[in-house]
Amino acid sequence: MTKREKPPAGYEPIKSENPFGAAVGPLYEKKEGEGWVRGFRVENKHTNQGGIAHGGVLMTFADIVMARAVLDVANLPFVTVQMNAQFTAPARLGAWVEGRGFVTRRTKALAFVRCEIEVEGNPVLASSGIFKIL
Repeated sequence: MTKREKPPAGYEPIKSENPFGAAVGPLYEKKEGEGWVRGFRVENKHTNQGGIAHGGVLMTFADIVMARAVLDVANLPFVTVQMNAQFTAPARLGAWVEGRGFVTRRTKALAFVRCEIEVEGNPVLASSGIFKIL
């Protein structure tokens, strides 16, 4: 992919002051019902030697997706303290990857979150995380 393809309709760039998040992007999001969906296009910089999104990129994206869900129930700052991921399919070069995060439980100090990442409606990664609210 030599040029950056535009995201699907309705997505806006995520404006982040996080240098690491900026290096992973460009990332996009849009409001969907009560929550948010985030997305990115798999570029060369995201791929492994097989031409598919590196697992570390997908896990980073899942963390970013889950953090957005936590923002709906807690104020900054918070940090990821645990994350699990199950890879179910590849995200190939040029694919549009979407992720949705859902807070499943919230205590005073913790948020428990699950995340679903897909390409064209097909599951690519399922993850869960625990975030410590500072």
